[in-house]
Amino acid sequence: MRRRDVIRWGLTAGAGALAGASAARGAADKTPVVVAANPKVFKDERTLDQQIVQEMVDAAVARLLGESDGTAAWKRLVTPKDVVGIKVNCLAGVKLSTRIEVVRAIADGLRRAGVPAKNIVVWDRKLNDMVRARYPVGDRSQFVCIGNDHSRYGFRPPIILKGEIGSFFSRLVTHACSVIINVPVLKDHDLAGVSVCLKSFFGAIHNPNKYHFGNLHQAICDVNRVRQIAGKTVLHLCDATFGCAHGGPTPAAKWLERQGAIYASRDPVALDQMAWQRIEALRQARGLPTLAASKREPLHIALAARHGVGTNDPATIDLVNLGG
Repeated sequence: MRRRDVIRWGLTAGAGALAGASAARGAADKTPVVVAANPKVFKDERTLDQQIVQEMVDAAVARLLGESDGTAAWKRLVTPKDVVGIKVNCLAGVKLSTRIEVVRAIADGLRRAGVPAKNIVVWDRKLNDMVRARYPVGDRSQFVCIGNDHSRYGFRPPIILKGEIGSFFSRLVTHACSVIINVPVLKDHDLAGVSVCLKSFFGAIHNPNKYHFGNLHQAICDVNRVRQIAGKTVLHLCDATFGCAHGGPTPAAKWLERQGAIYASRDPVALDQMAWQRIEALRQARGLPTLAASKREPLHIALAARHGVGTNDPATIDLVNLGG
């Protein structure tokens, strides 16, 4: 980081020690959700400033882990021997997908932690979705891009049963990756209400269309209860640089919101709860009814909390704002 950025984020050595102490206390009392925001992150209408994104991502992860710098925090999450899967959301193409700048920032942190580029796997349900989002699928210098339609690493038996679901899971999840980092986008969903951390893992199963009806919310919860998801996912980092509060998951341009933020937590339920509140605030600003009034309340968040996936109680969530 440049000196002025270190001062802005409050991550001097002394402040870092205090942040670490605060995080340690918070870990015992509340579940942290860190929000790093910087309005200067936008380079133009479509791209982000890579350096500022890097600073935001590192600052969020460092504060979340109670470390004085990003590299130390990444080393807490992974080892050089790990194969790290970065789960992105590219369904909406270039319009509203996990931004490549955010992925590059995460991959940079992982490489600083000793993970070689060949062991950093960026994945989503379909490779073509990543192509449409302008991911460098042919360049393996920083990471490897693989879709779950891959002949070797894609969806394969056996069927995994958990509650409402019976699905083939990606072999990236079940076999190849030892660690997963979930990087969804801040957006609403026409059926689920909210599509952030929990809904993102529908990209890990072969038949999400089967669950987009009466059992949708329970199925979202149950996918996140599968041990290969719950046991391997070490970080949820929501890309809220852009987002949408209406028209998701593939909104028209008029519903895009420039937020300039990154959300970080180790608890997908807590992060989704905070993201839901943000989406409701954006809807209110647009004069739109609440998701509940629109018959799209994200019931899967409370269901996941009841099943022990995380907490949705705002009284037990510590929302930490950095910058912005």
